[in-house]
Amino acid sequence: MTGHATELANLDKTRRAHIAALNAGDAHRWAACFAADAVQMPPNDPPNAGAESIRAWSGAFLAAFAVKFSLRLDEVTLTGAGWAFERGTYAITLMPATGGAPVHDAGKYITIYQRHADDTWVIARDIWNSNNPLPPGQAAALPVTSRPATAPAQRHQPCACRRRP
Repeated sequence: MTGHATELANLDKTRRAHIAALNAGDAHRWAACFAADAVQMPPNDPPNAGAESIRAWSGAFLAAFAVKFSLRLDEVTLTGAGWAFERGTYAITLMPATGGAPVHDAGKYITIYQRHADDTWVIARDIWNSNNPLPPGQAAALPVTSRPATAPAQRHQPCACRRRP
């Protein structure tokens, strides 16, 4: 196996461990996939900075839900300097621990990995967000802008170089 192929295989081990821990409801194994100084950025919540914060948030999340989770990898880039990033999509079903209807979500993510001296990879930064629209009534509660009220409203127009086919 080439060096590049070995790096990708080692990244895959970390990704598979992350998915398995989440599906098993194991917050400790999930948090073990992260670097000690990692930052996890869940949607609609403040960032979780550091392994203990990630473990606490993950524990509360997994106490509230049983999870069925999967990733589809769209892109992986090794930087050659002990860092890698990946981009992809996720699908998740959350079954409330208290009963009730499952919640289905699908979205996109970016994960940045850091390589340890033993050639294992850990998650250094992780962010994801949903493709699903907000439930009715919640969109009105979100701030439109953080600019002062006197500033003219502007909408960002994505440049052609960033549009996906």
